[in-house]
Amino acid sequence: MQGKGKILFAAAAAIVLALASIAEADEKGAANSASLPGQPLTMHAAVVYGLEHNPLIFAAEEQIQAAAQSVNQAEAKFYPKLDTGYSFTELDDQPYQTFNGQDIPSSHTELNRWEVTLTQPLFTGFSLSGNLAAAKIGKDIASYDRDGVRMDCIRDIQHAFLQVLLSNRLLEVARDHIKALEVQRKNAVSQFGQGLTPRNDVLKADVALAEATQNERAAVKDLHLAKSRLNRLLNIDYSVDLTLEESDWENTPPPNTLTLEQLFLKAQEQRPELRSAKAAIDAAQQRMRVAKSGYFPQISAVGGYYREGEDFLADKNDYTNSYNASIGLKLRWNLFEGGETHAAAKEWVYRRNALERQEEDLVNRVYLQIQDAYEQVGVAKANIETSRTALAQALENERITTVQYREQMVVFSEVLDAQVYVMQSRADYYKALYGHRMAWADLQRAIGASF
Repeated sequence: MQGKGKILFAAAAAIVLALASIAEADEKGAANSASLPGQPLTMHAAVVYGLEHNPLIFAAEEQIQAAAQSVNQAEAKFYPKLDTGYSFTELDDQPYQTFNGQDIPSSHTELNRWEVTLTQPLFTGFSLSGNLAAAKIGKDIASYDRDGVRMDCIRDIQHAFLQVLLSNRLLEVARDHIKALEVQRKNAVSQFGQGLTPRNDVLKADVALAEATQNERAAVKDLHLAKSRLNRLLNIDYSVDLTLEESDWENTPPPNTLTLEQLFLKAQEQRPELRSAKAAIDAAQQRMRVAKSGYFPQISAVGGYYREGEDFLADKNDYTNSYNASIGLKLRWNLFEGGETHAAAKEWVYRRNALERQEEDLVNRVYLQIQDAYEQVGVAKANIETSRTALAQALENERITTVQYREQMVVFSEVLDAQVYVMQSRADYYKALYGHRMAWADLQRAIGASF
């Protein structure tokens, strides 16, 4: 009976643990589902979700907080510093003074000393104000970098979203091509069975079908990768299969009415990289100011209090007063240090000059980015109409060629070629359609447009 009881108890425990695991898994699944974006997911919603969950944006925000702490550190140096200390000294011989030929003890052999010092900087050669100004500029630069990360994230999510839609379309084209080739192979087998066409027409259909199947597998792979890229940007697990919604406005961006020069002027106002470059030059100027502070004297107000005595609390001192306080000014002025201050100042002169040259190159690169995106938008828009016309022509060519093959007017390879033309034209049309939207996203990023 005892053995049966133990078995029943173990079985009951196992059932309870299993139910608890299932409940926990359901709870985790519900939590994960709640954290996912609503579906079907529009491109606008994907961007909003990505801006709220992308780890690179979180990292950029942390950099801003770190820069803010640098500002706090620089501000703290304006305030007085309060220091305390304790020391214990044991002398081998008792100190003494000689008076009228007699040695008179002047101190204990064991001394305990407690002291408190208050120091207030009064003039530092402008190093404190220069460090504070540089720290504030550093915080501004961190904010500009965060804005740049956000803009990159917006563009990358738009690209990834559109690439998933495009990959879906290309997979659809590949599968439709397989279906069409299967029909043509069936016709070829029928014609061969009636003795109307040679057997190599069937073989050609088999070869074309095999190639189309390989293309379909490649399209499936491309779709999986495109979905994984989108999930990475949204910080969603790779196993999650998002359902995307395609809107007309997402594939038809508004027409650009600005000239290239007008777009460049907008970029000069909006691009965070350009703002960051200018701020870096200002920061270098402040660092040079700090370096030159070595030419000036350093003046501080100093106040102190100490206790010194034989016992630990320094209450007992038989030779002098056990405590005292002081207040005064401290001036320190370095007169020679081998040219260190001069070299430090020159270093920041060269660094500032280098930053100015880099800013000049950045302006040129930004202009080229805008020009490239501007031209690409125009090319992509023209390609839409070209590819749409080509697709209509390919479909008509396929229809005519199929009729001619039935009438024994063309060979079977021309039918297969017509099918390939249709597939390529459809793929080109979709690439132009989504490519136009991607080019528009690139142009928006190039001019630093906000979302």
